[in-house]
Amino acid sequence: MSNEEQPRVVAEGLAFPEGPAFDRAGDLFVVNLQSGDVTRISPDGTCSLFANTGGRPNGAAFHANGDLWLADAGLRAIVAVSPAGEMSTVVDECEGDRFRGPNDLVFDRMGNLYFTDPVGSDLERPIGCVYYLTAGGEVHRVAEGLAFPNGIALSADETKLYVVETLTHSIWEYGREDDGGVGERRLYARLEGGTGPDGMAFDEQGVLYVANFGAGNIAVVESEGGAVRYLAAGDERPTNVAFGGREGRTLFITGAATNKVLRLELGVRGQRLFGEA
Repeated sequence: MSNEEQPRVVAEGLAFPEGPAFDRAGDLFVVNLQSGDVTRISPDGTCSLFANTGGRPNGAAFHANGDLWLADAGLRAIVAVSPAGEMSTVVDECEGDRFRGPNDLVFDRMGNLYFTDPVGSDLERPIGCVYYLTAGGEVHRVAEGLAFPNGIALSADETKLYVVETLTHSIWEYGREDDGGVGERRLYARLEGGTGPDGMAFDEQGVLYVANFGAGNIAVVESEGGAVRYLAAGDERPTNVAFGGREGRTLFITGAATNKVLRLELGVRGQRLFGEA
């Protein structure tokens, strides 16, 4: 492993950091699952409190309007926080049924949202779901029967949706339909070690980087069914990853074992996200 592949500390003293997301100014926002805090981390590593949801925020993604959207397992809702720190509930139910505890989320280029809802699911009771929220406010269940669906991502052309199923160590690929629904799933990759995969992000070349929780590494998946290589995460329990930094060529890692944010210089840009539009 080369020197540039050694993870370096960006920030510390967090409380089970998750959901890294960058705003257009280059500030990194992470949620703290244990405290409910949303922390802003400036490029020089200075941390400040941005908001507190009063729940257990897990995933985060910026909307193109500048709001930070959060999947909050404690509030059992998707919530939005304005640049001024004002919080509002976006959605908390589908067809009259409350969500069990949203985990991670991703926007498409039109502002439609996919998110996972895993709380209460396990191998014996695979009741986890994936939902689709249209930009117009309609919510639909698009996948179910999952044993803890977790990280979620879209391909660059948005024809495929990728969903982590942590407890089977699997990453599933779904063909995306015109109405936002998804077709049958197929196995994209299966990881080794630890509890299983968590959050993930694509680079601009279509390579997928996955936080492998409990294994202390970031899995690098170059193609469906292809070889998986592993990079040291600098933390035994990496929870999620996001591209940022200068020209978006740095992979930032949230780590729950050390309560730190770390970074790896990769030399490749991350896939462009809706919040960067």
